[in-house]
Amino acid sequence: MNRHFIHIRRGIAVVAMLMAVLLSANAHQLRRLYVTVNLLDNGDAIINEMRDMYIGDEGTEIYIPIGNLNGSEVELLDVQEQNHKYVNEGEWDVDRSRSQKAGKCGIIYKGNGGVEICWGVGSSGDHTYFTTYRVTNLLRGFADADGFNYMFVNPGIKPLPEYAQVKIVKAKIANGNYEQLPLSSDSVRAWAFRYRGEVEIGDSCVTATTTEPFIDESAMIVMCRFEKGVFHPELETESSFDTLKEKAFEGSDYTSDEDLAWSDLVTILIFVVLLFVIPAVVYIYKWWEKRKLKKALEKDLLWFREPPFKGDLKHSQMSLQKLSYKGVSTENLLGAYVLRMIYDGSLVIKDVRYANSGKTGQLLGIGKEPSRDNLVGKDAYLQTKLYQIFSRAAGADGLLQPKELTRFMSINAENLETFAKTINDETTVSMIKKEFDATRELLGFRKFLKEFTLSNERHAQEVTLWKEYLVFATLFGCADQVRKDMKQLNPEFFQLDKISRQLDASTIILPNYSAAAWNGTNRINHAIAQREAQARRASGGGGFSSWGGGGGFSGGGGGGGVR
Repeated sequence: MNRHFIHIRRGIAVVAMLMAVLLSANAHQLRRLYVTVNLLDNGDAIINEMRDMYIGDEGTEIYIPIGNLNGSEVELLDVQEQNHKYVNEGEWDVDRSRSQKAGKCGIIYKGNGGVEICWGVGSSGDHTYFTTYRVTNLLRGFADADGFNYMFVNPGIKPLPEYAQVKIVKAKIANGNYEQLPLSSDSVRAWAFRYRGEVEIGDSCVTATTTEPFIDESAMIVMCRFEKGVFHPELETESSFDTLKEKAFEGSDYTSDEDLAWSDLVTILIFVVLLFVIPAVVYIYKWWEKRKLKKALEKDLLWFREPPFKGDLKHSQMSLQKLSYKGVSTENLLGAYVLRMIYDGSLVIKDVRYANSGKTGQLLGIGKEPSRDNLVGKDAYLQTKLYQIFSRAAGADGLLQPKELTRFMSINAENLETFAKTINDETTVSMIKKEFDATRELLGFRKFLKEFTLSNERHAQEVTLWKEYLVFATLFGCADQVRKDMKQLNPEFFQLDKISRQLDASTIILPNYSAAAWNGTNRINHAIAQREAQARRASGGGGFSSWGGGGGFSGGGGGGGVR
């Protein structure tokens, strides 16, 4: 009995496998769909479509529904496959067999003003269909620009395209052929809707491409705006292009409130695209200028024992980074601020026991509010703001874990943008030239700390500055070595319990907090960069497409494919 049951199960499995193979063999496939839109000067478009397909045993024809023509007309249909040109029958008769439709094409004119472009699928197997037709007045004139918002690939098309591309070019008809003309990227903006992919503006065309296969809801709508004079469309309207754009943006993830001025975009594009040699020349000149300045600053450099720029850490960091000195980073700057706050009591090192593991450790606790009296320059804002961030991130218990800090900065990114931008401020070579002597003092102080053990003289006044020395050594990236040298030169200084505890503990826990603050700052700057990229994208500079939106389009509609 069991043996018979096993045989039955095996038989069912074999039948299921055979059915799956047969079904997959009969299933239609649309592997690649390429649409080239040749825009003519009068606003008409010659549309070429290439379909790389596998045709199964079902269905007799392929059709492309085109609705929402809004005064446009579809004409001059041509279908070819390899070197075989299909017969254009004009009015298309749907009610025929596959063999009767093979090698033929035509148009169905719908009662609502739309059309269906149709042709016979021919035999089962692999096919590459080339379809050409003309849409009059696809590009229209508006009061402020020329443009269109058009659906080139419909939702519900069967089979679903595995890959699709829409390319828009400027063209003219010469001797019966379509000749592509230059289309400067500074004269066009583009947006795309209803598919997962990108839209890019190149030197001679706009290209929309999918990065994921179509699903049932996918479509390809492309909206383009051209400066007046690029085309001379026959169909003009008194409304503005912005009216069309606003309707298309409804429900999209484009935003239009941060558009760049068009004149600014033209300037930028001309500079980048047409004058690309200039940035390379400028870069080489700046590199040479900085190298020459650095050499002059380091000539006959002597030690300087006082903290430079009256103790301004940010000023020191900007100058060293501009001069490309190693070991100086924004993360080290944050670490220097944290260490300075530990020394002045704004942050306190706390011993803790973790309830889950029973292990002991150390965390930073929130101490007294720092005084701005001894802080100069941007330090006054940055260090005070950093204390406020630490205090709010620590919460009610007053103890701060590094992961709490990063999470707090991520959640409050919008409110911390000024801090993130300020901590990443840069200086210029011209400013360093103006501060030549002060910058020499900075380099002399850095040299003094890096060669700390070479100094045989120890002054009482200098020992009182050792904490600030360690703060700057943290900025310079040499704190461990300086601390070791200090212990060798003056071990008595480290025998005081409070000082010893602060110095020893801070070297252990400081990297965790400076790294957490740096990670949080990076996330904020990433959010700022994303928003700025979104503003460029919303202004039509290209980028990823919007899944939603695209309303007010012409052409397209729904469905299409094999039937």
